[in-house]
Amino acid sequence: MTVGLGLRPRRRAATALAAATFAELLVSPGPPGAALDVPPLSSRVTDLASILSPAARERLDATLRGLEDRTGAQVAVLTIPSLDGESLEAYSVRVAQAWKLGRKGVDDGVLFLIAKSDRKMRFEVGYGLEPKLTDALTREILDDRVRPRFRAGDFDGGIEAGVAAVAAAIEGAPLPAESPPPRAGGVRSGAGWGIILFMGGIFTLVVGVHSLVAVLNPTAMGWFLYVFLMPFYLAFPSFMFPPYGGVVACAAWIVAFPFLRYWFKPWSKEFKIAHPALAGFSGGGRSGSGGSWSSGSGGSSGSFSGGGGSFGGGGSSSRW
Repeated sequence: MTVGLGLRPRRRAATALAAATFAELLVSPGPPGAALDVPPLSSRVTDLASILSPAARERLDATLRGLEDRTGAQVAVLTIPSLDGESLEAYSVRVAQAWKLGRKGVDDGVLFLIAKSDRKMRFEVGYGLEPKLTDALTREILDDRVRPRFRAGDFDGGIEAGVAAVAAAIEGAPLPAESPPPRAGGVRSGAGWGIILFMGGIFTLVVGVHSLVAVLNPTAMGWFLYVFLMPFYLAFPSFMFPPYGGVVACAAWIVAFPFLRYWFKPWSKEFKIAHPALAGFSGGGRSGSGGSWSSGSGGSSGSFSGGGGSFGGGGSSSRW
């Protein structure tokens, strides 16, 4: 009887893996050789979909490194652009088994997989952590803590919230208190009014001054600045007052500029005489486009490898 009970988890895992593989064969558009490749494991955070900021990758790596130092458990995050038609569950198992997260014989590994364009995500849990990270708990973490942030466009906050909850469960601690996710397209959590005021100041000084120059400039350069400033009127207010602040501000600038230019026409000649350099402004300065996040794996320095753990279908999936 004891031997039979000991084999039940392995049998259940084998059954789950077989079912996932069968489902993969049913939905796969091509032959078995066309399956999605498993990327090499070199970091605790592999961001192939480029959805994480560099700062978030560093925080996640530090969190997961500390968790492994304290408990021995290995948790890894993988984001991919698309599943290319492959089953989420089948691919997750393939990655987890190839990476061998967790200690050999202890099987305390976890894979957090996110497929960006498919809007799907999954926790793949090693045998040894299934009593702590049950299917119900991992589904709750995905639905209640990750999904709301993903829907708001906050991938940094969503992945960090999911990792924090998993780490707490592994260490036997209560899950972290939930904080409300940011509004769609809004300021990321923790930014607050300080960033809004700072961005508002930059907007007033930079965009406001160039707008005044555009209105008073009687040459064609004024109309150039009129068009040039439209993206700034759309971007800055959208960040400060989502989701429609930028649309309203940009529309107001488009409509109001010709009237302002006509209204201030009596002062245009004086402006040209008093400020000849500005009147001939070439617009060759640096634009204020937002910084882009780096692509690729973006892992932290140093190599990372699995410890030989095993997986067999434990965990749960969700979508946003």
